Amino acid sequence: MKNFTPYLLALSLSVIFASCSSNEAEVIENNPESLLQSYTLKRDATGAYSIDFNTANNTDVTTLTNTDNSKEIILAETAQKTSTKHSNDFSIENNHLKIGFLETRNGKRTNIYIEDENITFAKGITEFLNSYSITANGDGTYKLDFTVNNNVTTDFVYNKETETYEVHLANGESVVENRFSRQLQVNSSNLIKLNFVNHKYLSRGEESTIVEKPKVVWDIAS
Repeated sequence: MKNFTPYLLALSLSVIFASCSSNEAEVIENNPESLLQSYTLKRDATGAYSIDFNTANNTDVTTLTNTDNSKEIILAETAQKTSTKHSNDFSIENNHLKIGFLETRNGKRTNIYIEDENITFAKGITEFLNSYSITANGDGTYKLDFTVNNNVTTDFVYNKETETYEVHLANGESVVENRFSRQLQVNSSNLIKLNFVNHKYLSRGEESTIVEKPKVVWDIAS
């Protein structure tokens, strides 16, 4: 029996290593859930944009800036233990910001297009809107939260013709409520479209000047 001991030892080690490799592979292969669990796009009162997102366990995250200055967050499976909570800061450049998620396992893409202005140069654009956020939950629902400045009237409507949610903002008096929440639905084109419509009155009796910013288009991955 002593003659077979080295062979049996080598065989045992090979089985152990194969088992370990198999277990690592199962982390990747036996995990059907989406790598991107939930995420929230935010613009704060200073005009700064950020996105907070949660991923599944064992998800590697890489953020790139493409040649067109769009931001791409790439999610890939890994056998290594990773953090599930992430946050990235972004800035508006040339009135636009595009953020995309790509899940390499299945090729799913989610893109967010934003048209806004840097409030340092956009006097009056933030006269009404203080901050806002849109959250994509893991159950497929979407929620808008926004805060307006004091004495601002708010009217939330859905434009059926353009399939766009519109938040109409204007000056008002003795307006108490300034924080609002709404549920958003994906339209027939697999998009969520949201426009903040600012109504500015230069003087009494004159028609308002309308400024539609920020504008957000959310292209939902299918």
